[in-house]
Amino acid sequence: MAFRIFPEDERVIELLVQMSQCVTTSVDLLAEHLSATDERVAETMQSLLDTEDECSSLYFSLMTTTRSSYVVPIPRQDLYILGQWIQKALEALVACAETQQLYKIDRPTSHATEQLNIIRLMSEMTTKAMGRLATLDELDDYWFEMIRLSRQSERTHRTYRASLLDKHKALQALRRMDAAGRLLDASRALAHVSAEVGRVLVSES
Repeated sequence: MAFRIFPEDERVIELLVQMSQCVTTSVDLLAEHLSATDERVAETMQSLLDTEDECSSLYFSLMTTTRSSYVVPIPRQDLYILGQWIQKALEALVACAETQQLYKIDRPTSHATEQLNIIRLMSEMTTKAMGRLATLDELDDYWFEMIRLSRQSERTHRTYRASLLDKHKALQALRRMDAAGRLLDASRALAHVSAEVGRVLVSES
């Protein structure tokens, strides 16, 4: 093992974990928002926006900590990319809630619920994976399982679109597909996180 004058600063790992936890929180808040009564819509939307702000603050802390640390567990540019995609996943969830509210879309379909369940599982796995970045242990299984979940999300989205076009008039279908697209954006962003982890595994092995 190479000797280091300065120990690795693992605060960056904890910040990535906290960012991933924000995504999981946002999935739960979005599920609540999509089925909320008119009286609670503003409250759930504000909670989502607050979580988005929290994640942005954590991302800023990640960048400042990365720049000020002598040694970090993985290359600095990888920390930036991982944080960026986690942030994008959360932003997509917030955009879904805003789209749902702007278009006054009623309760979500079973396809939206299925998509949210997939995204929640992806975010939980991502949180665990971020905590293992310092050692790179058991990340191969995470990377492979995320590929499977990403494919499942893509299939669910295609079925979702077909169902919307079949059951709604053109304008309503387009509005609902806009919201559905934001869910797909969230799952794709988390898939990018796992792809970046896979690249780190290859480059650091």
